[in-house]
Parts: sequence; C-alpha cells; structure tokens
Amino acid sequence: MAVIHGRDALSDATLQRLFQYIEARRKDACWNTNLNIWDAGIVHQSAPVMLHPIEQAFSNDLLAELHERGKLPYRHEGVTVMFYAWPAGSYIPWHSDFIEKYSMTIYLNQEWNPDHGGAFCWQDWGLGIERHDWSAPPVKCQMIRPQFNAYALMTDTEWHSVTMTTPNAPPRLTLQLFLPRPKADVPPAPKPGGMSMS
Repeated sequence: MAVIHGRDALSDATLQRLFQYIEARRKDACWNTNLNIWDAGIVHQSAPVMLHPIEQAFSNDLLAELHERGKLPYRHEGVTVMFYAWPAGSYIPWHSDFIEKYSMTIYLNQEWNPDHGGAFCWQDWGLGIERHDWSAPPVKCQMIRPQFNAYALMTDTEWHSVTMTTPNAPPRLTLQLFLPRPKADVPPAPKPGGMSMS
C-alpha cells in the first residue's frame, strides 16, 4: 500500500463543530506539547507543538464521519484524535510511525501560503529504501502542502517528514490520528538495530 491523499475529509458542519470545540478549550488545562509526548528522536530543534486530545465522544464522531465519507478503510472507535497547533519554527525530521497503526493527518488552515513551509514529504518503501532502515532516509520524495480539509493517510508506515514552518508563518493546524490496523495487515517488524518507533 502507500500514502493516500485527497480533499474534503470532513463535512462543513463537522469542521464548524471542531473549530467551536477548540475555541471553547483554548484556556483549559488540557494541552501538552511535542516535547513531552513525542520520541526525542523526532523532536530535534523543533519549536514546541501544542497538542490536545479530542474528547472520546467527539473523536468517535470524527472517526465515523471519516469512514462514512470513504477516507478511512476501517470503522474505528475508542481512538483518540489529536489536535496539533504547529508554531513558526516547528517541523518533524524524517521518521516512520508505529508499525501496527495507520497514521492520518487532516489539514485545518483555511489559508496557507506555500512559502510558509510545513509541507508533508514522504517516500514509499522500495526504490532502494528498506523498511525502517533508520540509517538511510530517502534522497528523493513526494510532497504535498497543507490545503484546507485535505488529508494524508499513511497505510504502510512510510518514511515521512514535515518541513519547518517559516518565522512569519501562522500556526499550522492539523488533526492527527493513529489508527490500529487489522493484525493481518501489520507489516514485518524492523530489522535489528533500527531506532525505536516514534
């Protein structure tokens, strides 16, 4: 499989509900940062990314809608959807996510200047790239820039990164999902000596 990307991830009504939900929680003590949550191997010198776990009932509603709209191949429940706010100077270096999960990003900025960075880059396995060979990130890659309500679904723990956002960029807003995949669909484990999963 490969990275699947497209547009119109969520309905207008759900997007409005999501923005109202986030606005209502701006001052609540329910936020964390990548410095506390992410593996140190993918934090590097990134500016702190603000993270908020969407409450379970709303997460389930989001997951159900994504499945109904044909954006997710399986119906999921009980999986926390995370809201991320990426400030200027934030990024993720080349890495690969959890072997036993799909990863999905939904872009939420209504306007995004391509020159502000924050592009999602990836490369599928093969073409000289061994699965989870942490010593050899790709030399060539594919890339998409954030577009409102677009999404990227990684189905095979592909190598990926997010380019740094520029000093004048607004916060880059996304939803992030890590979705369990059926056991029959789990790829082989990384070879010995690889870095731990992020």
